[in-house]
Amino acid sequence: MSWDARDLVLAALCAVAVYTDLRTGKIKNWLTFPVMVAGIALAPVCPGPWWGGLAGLGAAFLGGVVFWKVIPALKPGDVKMLMAAGALMGPQGALRAILLSAILFFPVGLAVLILRGRLGNFFRIARGYFRDPTKQDPNATLIVHAPVIAAAIVVARLQSWPKLW
Repeated sequence: MSWDARDLVLAALCAVAVYTDLRTGKIKNWLTFPVMVAGIALAPVCPGPWWGGLAGLGAAFLGGVVFWKVIPALKPGDVKMLMAAGALMGPQGALRAILLSAILFFPVGLAVLILRGRLGNFFRIARGYFRDPTKQDPNATLIVHAPVIAAAIVVARLQSWPKLW
């Protein structure tokens, strides 16, 4: 695995996104949009195809929108964080990060519920969600997404499994 300037930007994206999400509950546009531009701009001068940044941005957008609109598990800032990482990692890395995020959310969510003593709410809230996904239970225990997404991005960058094509 070769390292380049995109990895420094990716590390900064993850660190700042986790910090702002923990402090404010949001991943800021002033962070994600410049990183998207940087990923597209760096793609032609770094190893890999010249179009990798744009393809990664698009792949992360498509995958992220599924978890934002279809399965409302992510917020818009989370999707933009994935898009920024996708612009830096290319399409295969972006899809791996989304897949790993989805895998990591379950055990992290269960751990948060157990630590907060709210595991019993899981089944009640899940039942309500399947009845009407547009209504969110006011007693739902929410987790901060950025640390989980950042962990998935790092793992996706450090390993190449699964090979998607």
